[in-house]
Amino acid sequence: MIAVMKKPAGALFEQDVRPLVAVFRSPVFNASETFVRAQAAGLERYQPLVVGLEGKGHVPDALAGRVMLADGPLERVMVRLGRWGRLRERVAAARPVIVHAQFGTDGVLALPLARVLGVPLVTTLRGYEINRRGLIRSGRLSWMRYALGRERLKREGALFLAVCDALRQRAVAQGFPAERTLVHYNGVDLAAFPAAHEDDGETVLHVGRLVEKKGTALLLRAFARVPAGKLVIVGDGPLRASLERLARHLGVAGRVRFLGAQPPETVAEWMRRAALLAVPSLTARDGDAEGLPNVVVEAAASGLPVVGSSHAGVPEAVIDGRTGFIVAEGEAEPLAVRIADLLGDSALRRRMGAVGRALAEERFDLARQMRLLEQRYDEVTSSRAIATR
Repeated sequence: MIAVMKKPAGALFEQDVRPLVAVFRSPVFNASETFVRAQAAGLERYQPLVVGLEGKGHVPDALAGRVMLADGPLERVMVRLGRWGRLRERVAAARPVIVHAQFGTDGVLALPLARVLGVPLVTTLRGYEINRRGLIRSGRLSWMRYALGRERLKREGALFLAVCDALRQRAVAQGFPAERTLVHYNGVDLAAFPAAHEDDGETVLHVGRLVEKKGTALLLRAFARVPAGKLVIVGDGPLRASLERLARHLGVAGRVRFLGAQPPETVAEWMRRAALLAVPSLTARDGDAEGLPNVVVEAAASGLPVVGSSHAGVPEAVIDGRTGFIVAEGEAEPLAVRIADLLGDSALRRRMGAVGRALAEERFDLARQMRLLEQRYDEVTSSRAIATR
């Protein structure tokens, strides 16, 4: 159990002279958000204070004593109305120099906090906030609030970090300022996903929340055309029951395992033993789409070849013909063909896995990406200091 701070934080950070970043994530943390946890815990020249509205658990030991939550339902409601009140006072006592919101929806919530503290707001754009249609009609308060507040966020946000170039292009097309919207890839801890690949020669691995944009139904239809191998699906979500029925309907239930949500260590173990990772991401009917699925980056670090779709940022982490194969989005036949190609050629899998690991070391190393992020922090704090002279 990670301790959560409810008292003013100033004294707690007196011994740490590094400048402080208030990392804002409304739920702290959803189970699938390993990338958010890793980034907050990976700061070196800056120190983190994780600020949120409700605790969901999944807080790593590295952030022990560095989590501050709203004190009860009334304070949560007030923040959602744009009135940070007592929570703002507690955050201010820690003297943050930056507020870093982890999604566009968080950015809209955190904008009043950054404004009253007089510090720059950095917002990471991760996908759905840019791609999803019908936010106002969704009935979800966080999405509706974002749709109503994003124009102000675009004007006042100091920096926007898109998790891939494809997402940056879409954000700029929607009016995010090009000069303040940059690409920053999620990093992966290379030590947590070592390239000690065993490759059982038969496992097709699929990891992700079971929602439409992950393309799991398409993968099942493709896998039904592959005569050999087994499919291991790690993740849970609202479509699980229907996907299990589809597997039975297609006659592949005996070759498919649904493992549900698993901890990162288990995911890493499956990547070590699998033959390939399948990432058939697609655009959902409501427009929901990926940014760059972190699982693709983790596979590259693991030396695991990937069959992925030509969707969003996937081709930025899968070099077609070198670290895996890119197939047309939403089509089962080419997906099946490439899965079968890889299952039938162990030498090709080894070659692609080695190139994938090299790509991860060059482009997605968490330590390198953290250094780049802290450089961005330097730039926005310097710019703010110059502007206020």
